[in-house]
Amino acid sequence: MNVGVFSMKWSYFLTIVFVLGVTSVASAVEPHRMHPGDLALSIDNKALVSQGENIFSEKCSACHGGRGVGTGRAPCLTCGKFMFRGNTNAEIFETVYSGTPRDGSRGGKMGAFSSILSNEEIISVVTFLRATERDRIASGEIADPYNVDDAAMKFPE
Repeated sequence: MNVGVFSMKWSYFLTIVFVLGVTSVASAVEPHRMHPGDLALSIDNKALVSQGENIFSEKCSACHGGRGVGTGRAPCLTCGKFMFRGNTNAEIFETVYSGTPRDGSRGGKMGAFSSILSNEEIISVVTFLRATERDRIASGEIADPYNVDDAAMKFPE
């Protein structure tokens, strides 16, 4: 990968992280983060969640199913477990931005969405996924994956 392109990509990403972090500090609702340094998401922002849902429905649901519950073609994205890169908001952003490789037993390749979606649109999709996950946990539809040990959060190889 061209070093200049890589640096530019990360500078845009870090700018968004900073802007969202500042915005979320100003709001009364605590943002969703996996740890203090993670990308802060405003999962209670109905407009942002709705935007993400619309984009997800158009671009992602054919493979990942409605509400991101998974299909035979692609995994669940609202179950608290992610196959690639990890479970942080920043890692999910990076997976959508860069796509997934076709390797091992982890399924097929997902193309990069960075050429189709803006960083803000990708953030809205990640926000929708996290808000849906929270709602599914609250309703009892899925068990709270955060009340289990870290080994249970990882997919087997």
